[in-house]
Amino acid sequence: GQMHDYVPDFIIRLKTSPPSHLILETKGYDPREEVKRAAAERWVAAVNADGTYGIWRYALAKKTTEVSALIDAAAR
Repeated sequence: GQMHDYVPDFIIRLKTSPPSHLILETKGYDPREEVKRAAAERWVAAVNADGTYGIWRYALAKKTTEVSALIDAAAR
């Protein structure tokens, strides 16, 4: 799958310096999880290598209780 057929659950703009973004997926079981993760990680690597769009990260939360820790980690 290409990134153009993939829409993440959330894109979070972090008030870091420089500004950064977190692509956050919230999922229980998803049979396409590995394909989506690989596509998102390739996209993040390409955008970060380009350098003109700030810093991007990807995270997957299996449980809602993981969300705040993932955001905190991305902001560091």
